[in-house]
Amino acid sequence: MLKMSVNIILLSVFFLSGCSTSYYITTKPSGADVTIMNKIHGVSPYSVKYSNSGGKTVNCIIKKDGYKTISTTLGPQGGSIHFDLEDLSPTTFVKTFEPAWASVQIRKDYSFDSAWNNVLDLFVRKFDIAILEKESGYVRTNWVYTWTGSLRDDYRVRVTAKFNPERNKVDIKSEANYKRPNGGWVQGSDTALLQTLKADVMGSIGRISR
Repeated sequence: MLKMSVNIILLSVFFLSGCSTSYYITTKPSGADVTIMNKIHGVSPYSVKYSNSGGKTVNCIIKKDGYKTISTTLGPQGGSIHFDLEDLSPTTFVKTFEPAWASVQIRKDYSFDSAWNNVLDLFVRKFDIAILEKESGYVRTNWVYTWTGSLRDDYRVRVTAKFNPERNKVDIKSEANYKRPNGGWVQGSDTALLQTLKADVMGSIGRISR
């Protein structure tokens, strides 16, 4: 009887210790860190066998620079699992092929020379000038990679100002490009930059509402 009990215990231990679940994890794009139960196992595409004698779900984190981190659970059945990773761009970035313009009416007591110099002064405080055409009332800056407060080689902005022929209004716009981690720039606009720029121009040369 004692020998039989020992055999049953050993058999139970064998089955419990031998139970595991295999996962084959892929991502688009590849090269994401795969973390299971708080342990980094490898980089996608990755095949991992995880000891799971209780038949429970396991925590999984998929992380790659430039993309939103995915936190999920994997079922005890195992198998192939695929994740499409989402680009992580600044929250103020809006994807568009035609960035919107903002208009500012110039105060009547301001000459074109004064308005032009004030707008130019606002621009050169934060940007280097790429195109400067006073006769046509047009100015555009170079790209800046530090608008978010830190140097990012995957995000850049620039601004443009264009005076109308009557010289009583100036239109401004912000352009922004976000670079996908797998290459290629996405065109758009930065809403915070446009709002800041409009407020600065309004405070400098804009008409005061009564």
